[in-house]
Amino acid sequence: MNVLVIEDDNRIASLVERALTEDGHSVAVSHNGREGADMLLSGRFDAALLDILLPEMDGFEVLEQVRANHCKTPILVLTAVDAVPKILQAFDLGADDYLVKPFILEILLARVGAIARRIATAELPPASAGGVTLDRSRRLAIRLGKEIALTRKQFELLETLVRRRGLITTREQLIEAGWGITAEVKENTLDVYIHGLRSKLEDQSDNGQPLIRTVHGSGYMFVGV
Repeated sequence: MNVLVIEDDNRIASLVERALTEDGHSVAVSHNGREGADMLLSGRFDAALLDILLPEMDGFEVLEQVRANHCKTPILVLTAVDAVPKILQAFDLGADDYLVKPFILEILLARVGAIARRIATAELPPASAGGVTLDRSRRLAIRLGKEIALTRKQFELLETLVRRRGLITTREQLIEAGWGITAEVKENTLDVYIHGLRSKLEDQSDNGQPLIRTVHGSGYMFVGV
């Protein structure tokens, strides 16, 4: 990806730039919020890492400005500000992810990699199998002419299963799709979400078999044809 790092600490900016470059990304760096916002609005970047405590314009103002101007570039907030109200404020203003300093570099790279995978998935043609068609732009599943509204996690889980139709999708693959590679998810949380999906899809295919089959000890399989 083409990644913009908006960070006023030269040491951290250099560290992140080097790590992202070694991971295969193209990187540009801005050291103040106003310049960073202008660069984001140029439309040249696939993703951005954004500090909050910046000169000229802080990270919250950057988020507010770029989202108000319909910039949809994924933004990962990377900052020492760890107060919960501030984190919630960042998400309310349009942040896609949040990582508190000091951070583990491998986790940062994993978060950026997850953004890259989401972008790649968004560019794929619509997923369709077993009489179910997914509409990513509206976050809907369409089955038997009925539009079924899904939460973000439900959509990510179902899309992963549908695109892997007929193959076992492991619990680890599904947790990464719904929560991210570094998430700590309680053991039964995934099962609860799958149960919710089955309920929304009425859990039956045309031949009376469940659309989402449990593969004990492994994960789940979408079996629609």
